[in-house]
Amino acid sequence: MDLRIIQLGIIHLNDCLDLDQKSLNGIWTKSQWERELTDSKRICRGIAELNTKKLLGLYSAWLVLDELHITFVAVHPLHQRKGLGKILLSDLIKRSEFLEINNMFLEVKENNKPALAFYKSMGFKTVGNRPNFYKDGSTALILNKGTNNKP
Repeated sequence: MDLRIIQLGIIHLNDCLDLDQKSLNGIWTKSQWERELTDSKRICRGIAELNTKKLLGLYSAWLVLDELHITFVAVHPLHQRKGLGKILLSDLIKRSEFLEINNMFLEVKENNKPALAFYKSMGFKTVGNRPNFYKDGSTALILNKGTNNKP
């Protein structure tokens, strides 16, 4: 399978909605995705199969001063555990260093053991929590990763 990291834009709206629905049960609305894909202070990139142009995974993050807030990371369920998440997050980490970002943050459900293990393997550490963060009342753990730009 030939893969390529691509910049996502409004033309990928339906693909993002579909991937969101299949991987995370549709946590964002169409209008939220429209904003994510068009706001210049947001980074939205995906991994696509070259021949079919099918979007297999994506990430989104917000630039806030010298911080990057990762808002979405997902891989299509049929393509999970094949290293695509690592490719995506590695791309974001490389991009954050180029942008001179000092810290990266994200939230993850405290009971999402596979995601926590993945983020830990990528150098993220738990730095706090947000009780009742999710619609179902679950607590989110706040994870942080400093970049090479951090003094």
